[in-house]
Amino acid sequence: MSKYLSAGLMIALFFVVLFGPIPVPPSLGRGDFRAYWSAAHLLAQGENFADAELLLQTEQENTEWREDWAVITWNPPWLLAILLPYTAVSFPRATWLWLLTNIALVFTGSVMLWKTFAAQNGSQRWGHLAPLVGLLFLPTMLTLLMGQVNSLVFFGLAAFLFFFNRNQLFVAGLCLVLTLVKPHLVYLTLPIIFLHLLWTRRDLKVAAGLLVGIVVLTAVVFGLRPSFIADYTQTVSQGSLLAWETPTLGGILAVTFGWQWAKLMGVVTLPLVAWLWWRYRETVDLNSWVPAMTLISVISAPFGWGYDVIVLLLPVLQIVVWLAEGRFTRTEAIGWGTMLIGINLAAIYQRSFEISEVHTFWVPIALAIVYFLAYFRQKSEPKTIRMLS
Repeated sequence: MSKYLSAGLMIALFFVVLFGPIPVPPSLGRGDFRAYWSAAHLLAQGENFADAELLLQTEQENTEWREDWAVITWNPPWLLAILLPYTAVSFPRATWLWLLTNIALVFTGSVMLWKTFAAQNGSQRWGHLAPLVGLLFLPTMLTLLMGQVNSLVFFGLAAFLFFFNRNQLFVAGLCLVLTLVKPHLVYLTLPIIFLHLLWTRRDLKVAAGLLVGIVVLTAVVFGLRPSFIADYTQTVSQGSLLAWETPTLGGILAVTFGWQWAKLMGVVTLPLVAWLWWRYRETVDLNSWVPAMTLISVISAPFGWGYDVIVLLLPVLQIVVWLAEGRFTRTEAIGWGTMLIGINLAAIYQRSFEISEVHTFWVPIALAIVYFLAYFRQKSEPKTIRMLS
């Protein structure tokens, strides 16, 4: 009887979410989702999703856009294939559904990471902290507010580690396809993942999973718009992503010193991290490489935005797990916790002023400093005092 009752409640909830009143302000989650939904809507109709005039027309007719210029998405077309189901409903309803999806992605991804990183059984009882940390992280709030899709990258990495640690390699690789909706956030992470797997396992199941995911999404886009490669290439070639002032290390160097070339520091960073991996390949596992490389990817990316820092929930949650496992002395644990909270509060305070996005560049750098200091400290203190007991 209880099973039928639960099923009935789930069905009722589904219909309420899908057809009931939308209980949030209309502006919540519309910012960037407007461009994603409009492009996916055009793709669903077999039209050129990269055409600025068509996008503007779609945005004005369907999303209450009042400007005379289109909000354009630069993401690879695979994203649009993922978002196609949301075009089956109106834009306001789709925005509400995507907001719920984003919350679910962050919640589930955070829980997955906790289960992955928590090596001690005792620390599992603190797993309720994971979604709390995930949802209170400022970049998460910005993602929900703007209707961003970087949550897919976060979830893809979290799910990859979760299934990889359970030896479900094909599924782990399949999850990585989600990270390709914003490849600049993982331009170091993905190469190191495959270098590490080829060296330690010599197993192609992860690569096969990723390839299948790419093929399926590409087939969907191709079936709806066979000329999508030419459409997308033309849009990207005419764009000026590197001209934007963005909160990356290269972005602040370009603004401060005029070093536009610094935005391409990844050309140097990639071989450097490959050398680091080679040197420490036998002593550092993938659960440490992925958060570390994601940190460096975000800092050194050619472009990015404050909400993209949501992917750094990986190193943040890893530190919180170390705290729960008592890997530090009580004083150290208070210090690390205070620094994490302080960075988040300082970033929130900074956002209360009307500042240029580029001035938030310090957040991932500060998180990187805390992460690497905590990493080496906990590695050098095998005998610890349990803080949360």
